[in-house]
Amino acid sequence: MPFAAIAMLVVYCFKSVSLSDGSHGIPEFLAAAFVLGIHKWKHNMLFSIGGGTVLYMFLVQMVFK
Repeated sequence: MPFAAIAMLVVYCFKSVSLSDGSHGIPEFLAAAFVLGIHKWKHNMLFSIGGGTVLYMFLVQMVFK
């Protein structure tokens, strides 16, 4: 059951990503890759999700204006 909940959250997060407009979904996919990498490395869900959120907000506000 937890895997189904995580899968639904991933689908919900990526449902509004447009590959043809703006930044082409680059910040979203970079943040998702960061979350996966940090989680594989540290095995800490809170740290990986928090780090991915911080990275995404940085990319959206500073890099991909």
